Amino acid sequence: MFSSILGTDDYLHLSYDPDLALLAVRWQRDVSFAEVQEGMRAAREMSYSHGASRWLIDVRCRAQLDAAVSGWVVTTLLPAVANELAPAMLCVAYLFAPDHIAVLQQNPAMRAATVTAQTHPAYKLQLFQDEKEAISWMAS
Repeated sequence: MFSSILGTDDYLHLSYDPDLALLAVRWQRDVSFAEVQEGMRAAREMSYSHGASRWLIDVRCRAQLDAAVSGWVVTTLLPAVANELAPAMLCVAYLFAPDHIAVLQQNPAMRAATVTAQTHPAYKLQLFQDEKEAISWMAS
């Protein structure tokens, strides 16, 4: 199943795979904070309509990563989604391009957001460069 919301087609593709019970959130370009919020609102709605507690968030097409946006996602958005999906555990696999990994390791604010995300008690989150590995992790 493929879906998008009006006005987001140029920057976001959402899809749900019923066989894997997986919501895929695929960013198509760099986005503003307002676009992230709108896109994640749409992802949240699709997640609830399918009961999807597995999210694959693909940011490989984005050239820039923003620590403030990442902080909002990991400390505000994902805990709220996890709370609403309980008792199911929200599992989030982030797909990054190789250049992104260096930013996550070298930028102190991005490193802090990553540590927060990977240790947050409300959800499980891991970083990947390979989609098959990400899907395998969520299925385990």
